[in-house]
Amino acid sequence: MPVLSNSLLFLGALVPSVYLGWYPFLNTFGGRISDAKLHVEHIGHAALNNHKCKTFPEGKACEDVRIHYATGEAFLACGYPKEIRSVFYPPLTRTNILWGEKYQEYFLKYDIETEKVIPLELVGWDGDLILHGIDLRQESSNAKSLELWAVNHARKGESILKFSHTLGSNTLEFVKEYEHSLIKTPNAVSATGPTSFFISNDHWAYPVKWFGIPRYFQLLFGPFKWASGVVHCSEVNGKLDCQQVSPKNGHPSANGMVLVDGGKTLFVNDIVEATTTIYDVDPTSKKLTVKKKVQLGAAADNISEIPGGDLAVAAFPDVSRLFARLVGDGLLNSSITGPAAVLRLNKKKDYEPEVIYWDDGSLITVLTGAAIDPQRKKMIAGGVVERHFIVCDLEGVKF
Repeated sequence: MPVLSNSLLFLGALVPSVYLGWYPFLNTFGGRISDAKLHVEHIGHAALNNHKCKTFPEGKACEDVRIHYATGEAFLACGYPKEIRSVFYPPLTRTNILWGEKYQEYFLKYDIETEKVIPLELVGWDGDLILHGIDLRQESSNAKSLELWAVNHARKGESILKFSHTLGSNTLEFVKEYEHSLIKTPNAVSATGPTSFFISNDHWAYPVKWFGIPRYFQLLFGPFKWASGVVHCSEVNGKLDCQQVSPKNGHPSANGMVLVDGGKTLFVNDIVEATTTIYDVDPTSKKLTVKKKVQLGAAADNISEIPGGDLAVAAFPDVSRLFARLVGDGLLNSSITGPAAVLRLNKKKDYEPEVIYWDDGSLITVLTGAAIDPQRKKMIAGGVVERHFIVCDLEGVKF
């Protein structure tokens, strides 16, 4: 929008004169991380498990993926890089709100055994659907019913959507939309019950508000150790109550997360720190206590559980190439490539990270989500602005 452009011009003129002067002040009083660095431990890794991969252009911009292991079906949250995300996608600070246009992205189901890609029909939801992280939750009382939770970046504001899916069908039935002032920059969602969930807010400020100035201040002068965190929400008597549950100053950029051990443990990735924090979850308050922080060696996006206890982490070995792809017109330019990786956190080795997939970016550069089926030896992965999702054989990997 023109107002946003003027704001950027103002900041662009202001920054050269005050940029260096702000640093000492913000380091001392503003919670800025003065020693933040790029993590490039895996930048020169050799190609690994990328030689037997199939591409599926039916699924573009698939930011996150989860597998229902009993049926061998993967669920993907996908979108439209050109039509929607290049103009409106708050996580990428794209904020051109074109009222009157229909901004509706889509879910896919991929059958690992048959290799069929099936679009899922939405029933009961006709509003904006601009997707990010997702989660699956099996209803204990009905083995054929599955809950799908999704982050939605609608133009009216941020929310979490809950859908119901009957296994074997090709539909998603809308159940509930959750909105709250603490659901402000949601990235990932992890359900804790039929009406409760964790979210990660990946930034301090929503870029559509105040002409985007607070968000651009954070981007220009950060990172700040207080800028993001984890929130837990629970519906009681029809009212949604939310509270921040991660420790103060715990995350400069919380991203993907996954709940395991029957809800006792939450894993949260952080892009700036290049870490996965393992939290103990208080069974009553849902407050989080740090159990361990794993250094990954690369900026981390989404995370998923591998049956057996290991975790799969989508990682960016070269953040500079990631920025080149996500800034300006690069978002739609697949010729701009950079390495992509998936790390396995090995439970038997106290979650020590090891590379399980590495590619130079020819398949996917901005690989934001991956899920692994150890029984069928397959990995399904996608990217927030990519032209397809991929399915790779992991025949040589021991689980």
